[in-house]
Amino acid sequence: MLLNLTNSNDIDTIMGYALKKSILSLIILILSLGSCRTAPSAIPTGTWRYRLLVNGAAIGRAVVSNKIDGKNYISTMDMEMDAGYVRNSMRQVVTETLDFRPVRLETYSKTTQHGKVNEIKTTATFEGNTVKLDTGDSKTTITTDKPFVLEGNYFMQRLIDAGFKPGTVIKGYVYEPSVDIEAPVLILVKVIGSEKVKVGGKTMSLLHLGYSIENLKNIDTYIDDEGVTQKTVIVMLNNRLELILE
Repeated sequence: MLLNLTNSNDIDTIMGYALKKSILSLIILILSLGSCRTAPSAIPTGTWRYRLLVNGAAIGRAVVSNKIDGKNYISTMDMEMDAGYVRNSMRQVVTETLDFRPVRLETYSKTTQHGKVNEIKTTATFEGNTVKLDTGDSKTTITTDKPFVLEGNYFMQRLIDAGFKPGTVIKGYVYEPSVDIEAPVLILVKVIGSEKVKVGGKTMSLLHLGYSIENLKNIDTYIDDEGVTQKTVIVMLNNRLELILE
């Protein structure tokens, strides 16, 4: 089944399910991860721009950034998608301490179709395992039964610590309200190894990292010799979503 990009429900499936529910951090953190030969010694900061394709058709762009602000990391993603008369914009801002303790999570999405606008804004603040969640329509306080991190820099640091050795698997629980409001979800990151990959018509030797979230589809990220992510791929419901570095 191919998704209809002019159908608002299918837009939500691509943008909400594939991106958010497969952990948006895997796109927010399309940063200059290290490869086997040039593993970084520190979490990179900067801004990166990507093209968004579905089944080979360009439908949008994403800008991701990571910076240090005082005692915190702030990771931001802005994404715009235009599929005919349906337009969708998303923004997420993750704030965490330099030792990866959650501080604040802000998400915003806006969908416009036939002149009708649907906006969703969610904010979560954290104190230990306690989450204060504000969806605009309601406010909820939740205490989880296990510690967690956000969609920030935790996995990057663990990969650095492991030296990006093939076969390495990093596990961690992440709080992501679009997946589960009450419980953190388990994320696994595996260093698969070097592969020949086509990117923009060229064949490149890249390091393959595989990400997965519990029972959902994997996300595949491919990194070059300089440690820069060249491509990220999500395959779901017979659709192939790609982010390609500009």
